[in-house]
Amino acid sequence: MKGADLINTVLPEEVLLEILRRVESKPDLDSCALVCRKWNHIDRATRRTVKIAASGNADRLLASVIQRFTALTSVFIDERHQSSSHYSLGLSTPSKQRRNSLSGSRGRNRNSPGSSSTSSAEDTGIDQNYISDAGLSLLALGCKGLENLSLTWCPTLTSLGLVSIADNCKALKSLELQGCYIGDEGLIAIGQCCKLLRELNLKFCDGISDKGLIDLARNSNSLISLAISSCPRVSDMSLQAVASHCHNLVALTLELDSIKDESLISIAKGCRSLKSMKLRCINVGDLALQAVGSFCASLEVLALHSFQGFTDRSLYAISKGCKNLRELVLTDCNLITDRSLEYIARGCTKLEHVEINGCQNIESLESIGRFCSGLRKLSLVYCSMLLKNAFIEVGHGCSLLQSLQLFDCMKIDDDAMCQIAVGCKYLRQLHLRRCNEIGDKGIISVGKNCKHLTDLSLQFCESISDESLFAIAEGCSLEHLSMSGCHEITNNGLTAIARSSPDLISLDISVLLNVGDIAMAELAEGCPKLKELSLSQCTKITDVGLTHLVKGCMELEICNMVYCPLITASGLATIVSSCAKIKKVLIEEWKVSKRTRRRAGPVLTSLCTEL
Repeated sequence: MKGADLINTVLPEEVLLEILRRVESKPDLDSCALVCRKWNHIDRATRRTVKIAASGNADRLLASVIQRFTALTSVFIDERHQSSSHYSLGLSTPSKQRRNSLSGSRGRNRNSPGSSSTSSAEDTGIDQNYISDAGLSLLALGCKGLENLSLTWCPTLTSLGLVSIADNCKALKSLELQGCYIGDEGLIAIGQCCKLLRELNLKFCDGISDKGLIDLARNSNSLISLAISSCPRVSDMSLQAVASHCHNLVALTLELDSIKDESLISIAKGCRSLKSMKLRCINVGDLALQAVGSFCASLEVLALHSFQGFTDRSLYAISKGCKNLRELVLTDCNLITDRSLEYIARGCTKLEHVEINGCQNIESLESIGRFCSGLRKLSLVYCSMLLKNAFIEVGHGCSLLQSLQLFDCMKIDDDAMCQIAVGCKYLRQLHLRRCNEIGDKGIISVGKNCKHLTDLSLQFCESISDESLFAIAEGCSLEHLSMSGCHEITNNGLTAIARSSPDLISLDISVLLNVGDIAMAELAEGCPKLKELSLSQCTKITDVGLTHLVKGCMELEICNMVYCPLITASGLATIVSSCAKIKKVLIEEWKVSKRTRRRAGPVLTSLCTEL
């Protein structure tokens, strides 16, 4: 109340401090900081986390953030993209071409992985757009209580900056260096100084080698999570060191083509507390995975990607030894057959999540349905041999199923979909893509039986018509809906959804040739919470439709409308000027007027004007 303080005069400062400490959302924290000087002072002294995105004068912004917030324990810096909800380091995202050019230059100019040469950045004239070693040193000196640090795709950082972090931030527990060219010297310093380190992400860190990783492993007994991906100079020697010294490891992610059976066997024997293993190692075969089954009894998550060397014998060993397995992901594992799924289903009855992608010899899910009654999520992607009868037992036995994803499964038809709908009444998410044998009969059954459904995707299921949407509208209230490429859908079907789903948040109706302005008006009337809308290649939607839309959908943040011939610069201006929360618009370059571009500047995080 203006002229009266009914909070600060009543609540002791320690109580107010405790209340504000429980506010988690950044927008809410920012709002609290604007209430009064006292609250602003408390916010500065107590805020623990900041997220910094994109590029600009990175070091200057980082210095100001450190100066403002003196109690930071978690800092996340991501140079890949902007975000209006984070602190921005600049105005634009560096292009992939510029990033690749910079990566190539630094590789040529540095004599060693730990070299501090910045000539490549200076040559391109963009070194100030990225956080540098100097900026990282400022962070180290200003935030000595730092516990969590994420540096994602920061291309100009070297070991010098990381050494500063190691020297000053002894309490560091989590470190992410994805896409950073950090050399061995920095990694060695982290291992020697940060004895509390528990989580380490080294994905796409092409500057490190066995030297740095071996030294870190020897000094990091507290490490529980390790991710190594696309590090060409890391070999079996590093994994042998991890196996010998990191006995408390719980989660391991490996994507290394050079790894052989022997090193993974060592990991299985030395790290018996592992609960999660995510592997993409093309030279690993049955011997390694049999060792995992023999020694990793606590394993709960197993993801195997692009394995060409293991057979059904591997999953037989997993089924015998890993009775607590809850999640199994198999991608492009072409030597396994239905026998593998039978072994897993019989031996790992706690299974909740199964994902099979591109495994061409899988035909049946009968055993999953019979023995995995607790299954919550089933994802089948490009399983061209999968038979429709596979779903009979799933429908009978997996009554707790909440998420089903079927992508490019050409043999799945209405009868199979009806089996799922009748037996899996708690289904909340159904994603179908290019399942052309599924038509109205199957989706109508979903609408009649699956009353909890909130997320539906029917991408390019060309047999779907308005009849399906009428049934869904009658039985379900959706939050997310994608119907791109369903050519039979008209204004009538979308109208039914708009009138039955007031909580709809995201909608994709791209490539619907029979949907027009009437549908936009219905969305405005019935879906006030809509945040994301894609209507690209909708040839009948005009500027008039957008005028109707913005009257009711005031929460709109993202709108994609590429190749809509009847939407002009006027329609774009309507979206930009009427939707105060808009963050991103995707539209052709030539439709963006100078006036709209000027107006969009302070409102949008980025105005994408791609052809």
